[in-house]
Amino acid sequence: MDHRIDVFCHILPPRFEKAKWERVEKSHFVQHSPVQMKYIQSGKDPRSAYACLTDLDARFRVMDEFENYRQVISVGTPAVETVAPDDSEYIAKVLNDELAELVQKYPQRFVGAVASLPMDKPDAAARELERSIRDLRLIGVQIFSNVNGKPLDLPEFRPIFEIMSRYDLPILLHPARSKSRPDYLSETQSKYFIWQVLGWPVETSVASFRLVFSGILDDYPNLRIILHHTGAMLPFFAGRIEMLYNNFQPLMESEGVARLKRPVMDYFRSFYADTSTFTSGSIGCAADFFGPDHILFGTDAPYDAEGGTLSIRASTAAVENGSLSGPDKEKVFWRNFGTVFRQSAVSDTRNAPG
Repeated sequence: MDHRIDVFCHILPPRFEKAKWERVEKSHFVQHSPVQMKYIQSGKDPRSAYACLTDLDARFRVMDEFENYRQVISVGTPAVETVAPDDSEYIAKVLNDELAELVQKYPQRFVGAVASLPMDKPDAAARELERSIRDLRLIGVQIFSNVNGKPLDLPEFRPIFEIMSRYDLPILLHPARSKSRPDYLSETQSKYFIWQVLGWPVETSVASFRLVFSGILDDYPNLRIILHHTGAMLPFFAGRIEMLYNNFQPLMESEGVARLKRPVMDYFRSFYADTSTFTSGSIGCAADFFGPDHILFGTDAPYDAEGGTLSIRASTAAVENGSLSGPDKEKVFWRNFGTVFRQSAVSDTRNAPG
């Protein structure tokens, strides 16, 4: 069985989780959490997503069902600035310290971890990112598609992209949208969980557009940004994106938008994507668009009805049963991890960032 490195799966370490719930009365993090998490905080079901997010024994039982399977761990949504708006810097440090400890203690389970940042405090976020990579040896960072409603292309967030470009390590871009974002302007809240099912891929897509047209990818051309949920809308709408933006170019220039240095689709194809849409068709579409070198095995575990088993099994089957060649499937399952994260996929030795 090939190695499988799951680059986009989540965890809630105990000290962080305790600190989070201590702040629930002065925070709005529950409304920003995945809908299936809101009513199962007790963790009584040993196969629930919450149990596998917070209980290592439950998590390891799921992982043991899959041979040669390891994870890159990142915190479960929402972002730390939503969890603790008053002391997000402290919460981020607690979280990143715990993630580093888990990787150190369980290298056969966790091939690495990615940092979380207090993005509502950009100067503190930059300091914490430097500490997480340099001192804790985390191998990337997870940021969300907006920072309490602010777009990522604002100048205050540029230092984060500069640091990740300098270290040549990846950014995991996770969507952020809550029920309070209505589906229609005449309403006050989203219905039928549309905010999560469809709203999250829209969020990721919008954030990617802002990164492209703001010039961030020109300023930092070696950025490696992994878009959650298989690149969201980009692969399927590639033809529409190209057709319309070729048509819009004169209009954009008339509105003061600087002309991009390269064809617009070159930028969108520079992103990476995971496999967490769970079908061979969607992953094949993404591989056709981004190229098989830009697809990484990532399952969004354990956010499913089986505490991760379903997501891992479905993502594995989608790759194995798809149209990619044998060598390309190997790239998706583990070889691309080594390239994108600058790590050995089959060794416990981790290289310090340059």
